[in-house]
Formats: sequence, C-alpha cells, structure tokens
Amino acid sequence: MLEINVKKRLSNGSGVGRTNDFTLDIEFAAAPDGITILSGASGSGKTTTLRLVAGILAPDEGAVSVASTVYFDSRRRINLPIQQRRVGFVFQDYALFPHLTAAENIAYGIKNADKKTRLARAREMLSLFRIEPLGARLPREMSGGEQQRVALARALASDPKVLLLDEPLSAVDLELRAKLLDEIAAAQQRAKIPFLYVTHNEAEAERLGTRHIALRAGRIV
Repeated sequence: MLEINVKKRLSNGSGVGRTNDFTLDIEFAAAPDGITILSGASGSGKTTTLRLVAGILAPDEGAVSVASTVYFDSRRRINLPIQQRRVGFVFQDYALFPHLTAAENIAYGIKNADKKTRLARAREMLSLFRIEPLGARLPREMSGGEQQRVALARALASDPKVLLLDEPLSAVDLELRAKLLDEIAAAQQRAKIPFLYVTHNEAEAERLGTRHIALRAGRIV
C-alpha cells in the first residue's frame, strides 16, 4: 500500500505551469492490486505528486510510505534519498540513455548486482515484454512504442515497491496505445505493486484505473 499525506507549496517557477502560487494538499492510498489514476488540468499537481513519492521533491510537511517503509515523514525528520526508495519511474519522454542499447538501458537500473546478473535480468525483462529483438538496438533505432516497452521494462527490472508513470503514452498513436494499455495492465498484474499513473486521457483512465483521483489546483476533487 502506497500512502500519501502531504503539503507542498508551489510557485510558477516550480515547473507546474501555473501563474499563481498554490499549495498541493493531498491524502490518498494506492493499493497493490490495481492502478491508481491521477488526472487533472496542467498545473493541478499530478507530476508533482509523482516527484514527491520518488524523492525528487520533498514535501513541506506530511508523510509518504510504501508498506512498512517510510519514505518521508516531516515530524520524524525522515527523508529517504531517491536511491533507497525502490521506486520505478516511466517518464513522458521515456528518458532512455541514447548511447546504450535496450538491454543496457534495462540493466542500468538494477543495483547491487554484478554485470552478468544485471544483463541476465535485462534479457529476462526483454523476454517478458516480448521485445527480445530490441536487445542490441539503440533508442534511435526503435519506434515510440518500442521505446515505451523498454522504459517500462527498465522501471520494473529493479523490482520496485511502487511504479510511477507520467503520461507514458502521450507520444504514441491510438492503435498502438490500445496495445500498450493492455501491456501496462498485464505488467501490474504480474508485479502486484501500486502503479500511480498520470494521464489527461479519459479513455486511458477508464481502461486502466481501479481508482481514479482527480486533482484541481493541488487538491483532490
């Protein structure tokens, strides 16, 4: 269970795209048996919520925890660094390393293992997502859908406790999007961890979400 109860003061310079300051003030829980959708207009606090869970940003007050692990607690002065949080993150632009192959990109996120073990895990993930032929390709040699599959495989290869997805299908066409939605749903069923999925697309929300949280100006509506 991912539990979030935080407040974070935001301004126009924080990257949320608003002209006025406001405070992100949210409390909710995301279970490991489904996908929780975060939706809302640009600047409502969706991506900021993901960054607070990942540790990219720190809340001003409140707490974030996954199962028995406390990621952040302002009262107890706990703030785990990113590398200790075991969070997978799929970015909108996939953020693959352009100079690494698909297998190397997947292996990169696996910590505390030797090179042989990391590459073996990467091959396992390539097989799981049925993209074995991509193993030796660079990102520039892949389609948008292929890059998305590699990014998802990389995020799950490290055995995270929670997976965060920030509009991961915004750059793919409608036909491919339907297939990738099925793959994301199947990946959640295999992993059995909370997925927190940001989207503007109502069809995606209806297809994937077991819970749908709408944000407006930093609050759940």
